[in-house]
Amino acid sequence: MKKIFLILLTIFILNLNAQDKENQNIFNDKNSIFSLVQNYIELNLVLESFNTSDSNVSEFKDNIKEIERQKNSILTILPLKMVAQKIEDKEVKDFLDTKSDLQKNIERAQKQNRYYDYVDNKIKLLNLTSAERFYMCIFELEKIFIQGAQSQKIKAIIDKTIDELKESIVFNFSVDKEKINDIEQLRTLENSENNLRNTIKSYNEILVYLRNNANLLETNFLFNELGLQNAINYINDSVEIKSVNVGKIAISLAVIVFFYSLKFYLAKILYFFLIRLFGKKSANLEIKTHFLEKLQGPVGWFLFVYALGICFTIFYYPAPVDIRISNILYIIYAILTAWLTINIFDSYGMVVVAKLAEKSGKREVVNLVIKILYFIIIIIAVLFILAHLGFNISALIASLGIGGLAVALAAKDIIANFFASVLLLFDNSFNQGDWVEISGVEGTIVEIGLRKTTIRTFDNSLVFLPNSTIMGTNIKNWSKRKIGRHVKLFIGVTYDAKPEQLEQCVEDIRYLLASSPLIAQVDDSALNLGGSRARYRQNLVSVNDLEGYKNNTYVAVSGFSASSIDIEVYFYTKAVDAAGFRAARQSILLELMKIVDKNKLSFAFPSQSLYIEKINNEQQKELLN
Repeated sequence: MKKIFLILLTIFILNLNAQDKENQNIFNDKNSIFSLVQNYIELNLVLESFNTSDSNVSEFKDNIKEIERQKNSILTILPLKMVAQKIEDKEVKDFLDTKSDLQKNIERAQKQNRYYDYVDNKIKLLNLTSAERFYMCIFELEKIFIQGAQSQKIKAIIDKTIDELKESIVFNFSVDKEKINDIEQLRTLENSENNLRNTIKSYNEILVYLRNNANLLETNFLFNELGLQNAINYINDSVEIKSVNVGKIAISLAVIVFFYSLKFYLAKILYFFLIRLFGKKSANLEIKTHFLEKLQGPVGWFLFVYALGICFTIFYYPAPVDIRISNILYIIYAILTAWLTINIFDSYGMVVVAKLAEKSGKREVVNLVIKILYFIIIIIAVLFILAHLGFNISALIASLGIGGLAVALAAKDIIANFFASVLLLFDNSFNQGDWVEISGVEGTIVEIGLRKTTIRTFDNSLVFLPNSTIMGTNIKNWSKRKIGRHVKLFIGVTYDAKPEQLEQCVEDIRYLLASSPLIAQVDDSALNLGGSRARYRQNLVSVNDLEGYKNNTYVAVSGFSASSIDIEVYFYTKAVDAAGFRAARQSILLELMKIVDKNKLSFAFPSQSLYIEKINNEQQKELLN
């Protein structure tokens, strides 16, 4: 598939170069720039007439839209026409003579108090001066396009010309016009002034457009640094074939082959850098492999698109690449950059984040930060793409502010869940992996997301709870225990037990609980195990209860049931995890059985005794039969 694509690309470049002669004929039209600019000025005049019309502007909505479309079309084509402009010596001489004549006419009219001629010639001179500044800027841009245009140089030249045009547009002939009584002459001068303002405004719009797209007009960096234009000229001078630009074809094919070959060596290059990044330990081999797999796709495509950009630069040279094509390439670069950045986070970044989560113990916070970073990367890429598609990002952000209330009302649940998720993460109510019971759902926390929290129940079903719902309900967290998992049971012995036996049995059980390493003791507290910080906090709060330390034990005869005498046994195991707790509970229960047997007591079980006070002989016979 890749080979077929490369063949099609080569055919495309050959076809473009076959049209190169025709394009050069268009570029060689010395009036092409002038014609485009004049058309642009005329369109602005028509647009101005619509805006100043007494009629409703909405009536001309379609006309205005069509004029704006034509203006944008001229602005797009204009840079392609810059590199073939020529000025004849005769034209330069005619221009200087005209400028000199106007200056003389102005001086003569001023001396003779011919106010109309003075203002008229002054306006014509300003027209000429502003045109001179504008077209000199165009010719300077042409030179740097041929030399290898860079955006900073383009902006510097344009900024200088824009400042000069500001001087031209600051004019006021009201004092001189007050001395003119002829109404027709005044109307003529007013039209001339409006045309002058519109002309300078048009020049300024064109220059601002070129400045805003300076980065799209600059020559490809690699094309400029390697001097590929010199190689093109050398090949064309060595091999001359009519209607075919051999230099452009040869260099384009060389660029494609070079970058296509580079893709095969990309893995080795990345591996070299990874060795320096991760070290040579074999334990990091899996990380290196995963990193390579994630990076090969976006980097390979990035190289291919960059090579394509160089080929377009070669084709259009010495003209800048068509702004529309440059825009498309920049959009693709934005998508590939976002893809590459996300893949780096998914590979090497995930390793760093995992280590950070392991040290901090806040996996869910780190997880949320990763999701927010992904969201930011995507938003930046989308805004960049929208900007290159012609959308006004500032206006878009402002409109979001204006429509914020409507958005908030429509997405109030989403916003509530998002802020609830942030509060949950920093509230420390639960962490990933905790055993919790929320709104009647009991299970293990899988993930705290931006909108919902995922719980895996013990029957292996997955439950999703909105974060805003969790914030408004009771949360029972079984994992917030450091030492002490509760056990409360009753040992029922038969009624034939003697008081002495019961007393000894209770003492033996107390000794068992006090000496067993499986049972939480008095010393198992936050004051002893929680560090100095816990001792200071004890003055403010019950640290044992805050941190999750329980060590109480109680053993006593608790009552006389229907079929047994009950001994209450109340204690906490040291282990709080499921496996450790069950093992400790089993061990203690078995020891309790031994103590009961040792004291010659018997476990009671539910039973009923029937007592008959009187019975006659006939009833006795019936019972015996």
